[in-house]
Amino acid sequence: MLEEIFASGTLNLVYAGIVVVSFLFALISLLGAEVGEALDVALDVDGDSGFDFINLSPFSLAMFGTAFGMVGLITRLWYNMDPIPSLLWATGLGVVIGGAAQALFIYVLSPSRSSHFSLQDDAIGREAEVITGIPAHGLGEIAFNNVSGRVKLGARSASGEPIASGKVVVIKRIVGRVAFVQSTEDYVS
Repeated sequence: MLEEIFASGTLNLVYAGIVVVSFLFALISLLGAEVGEALDVALDVDGDSGFDFINLSPFSLAMFGTAFGMVGLITRLWYNMDPIPSLLWATGLGVVIGGAAQALFIYVLSPSRSSHFSLQDDAIGREAEVITGIPAHGLGEIAFNNVSGRVKLGARSASGEPIASGKVVVIKRIVGRVAFVQSTEDYVS
């Protein structure tokens, strides 16, 4: 099989490479999630571009890549297809299988459909920890846990006073992805 892959062209090497990378990506995603849960490690990367894209699960991305590569190899090696039809079949079936994996992830494997919450409703009044100190009239960062996991937001002091890292605060209001917070020592409900 390896001789056929190497002898039949660059496209087959690309297909094989995508299969290997997708498999490794799936393995690392699975192990990373399990190890992260076991060690209670959460790495969050937040980016707010103003656009709402569908969040693709690593599982569905790996399934797309694996299906794309495998279908490409099968169409090239077993059916002797030309490159363009092979790419079309690989892309089409990759999208279908990746989409099915995403649907499985959203509707079956997700812990709860109720975990989709309104940040305004969920966060206001909640206690949070300052993880990056909030300077006077400046921006820091807070974190709190909810049903979806750990949430990190930019934070400003509602009173304009500085708040040190590690302090517990109460979220008073939210504008975009920035929470206006008050120290629990000053908080009166």
